[in-house]
Amino acid sequence: MLLESGQNSTTANSQSKQCRICLDDDNPNDIISPCLCSGGSAYIHRKCLNEWRSENAGGRGFKYCDVCKFEYIVESVSSDAKAERERLLKYYVFVIRDSTAIILLVQFVILVLAFLLKFMDRKSGNVKDLFPELIKGFMVYYLSAVILLLAIVGLITMIIFFCASLSRSSSTGNCNTNGMCGSVVAFIIVCALVGLIVGVVASVILLKKLMKHHASQLWLRQEAEKYIIKDFQDRRSELEQYKKKTNTDNTNET
Repeated sequence: MLLESGQNSTTANSQSKQCRICLDDDNPNDIISPCLCSGGSAYIHRKCLNEWRSENAGGRGFKYCDVCKFEYIVESVSSDAKAERERLLKYYVFVIRDSTAIILLVQFVILVLAFLLKFMDRKSGNVKDLFPELIKGFMVYYLSAVILLLAIVGLITMIIFFCASLSRSSSTGNCNTNGMCGSVVAFIIVCALVGLIVGVVASVILLKKLMKHHASQLWLRQEAEKYIIKDFQDRRSELEQYKKKTNTDNTNET
């Protein structure tokens, strides 16, 4: 009976410890209590916490709990050279993986446009006539798709810029419709010509921002595994001491 009651109490204790992120109580050995949160928010999987720390915007969630604002206590810092090399290798692999995924996505869009152009040009051959004889076969449609994609991106950028300029304009004068059609045609031509340059610049900027976001997120994920958060499970008194010490330090600074 005593053994059964002990097992029941252990089971009840493990069931009460539910991760506040994934709302699951599996893998109880990975559940920790890293902050001042209590009740259902007191427990969290270390893996879930590391993922949340790496994905939290602004990086503040890497050091602080987003609920109670408690600054996490680092229990230990891994200084193993081999583990550090493995983390760096994993980081570079993830960056290469994301870069490859973006490149493959762009190539997929280009190939779809190329096949569409080839299908539309199967009878007339107008697209082939735009290129010299040195460029033959599918390369004609591939290059045309690249130019078309950049032109579309540039055209959209120019339209957004044009609309933003109109919205900032406070002019309320009468609109002269004479030559309006010519202005529209000229605007489209200008957008098409400038579209290539704008498309290249916009694509490079977008790619750099995406890669910076992915790289910083992956790096934080690796750092979250390196800097281990201290577990205060069943040691709430020690946690309260950290809280009092922090409050005292803040009072002295004030």
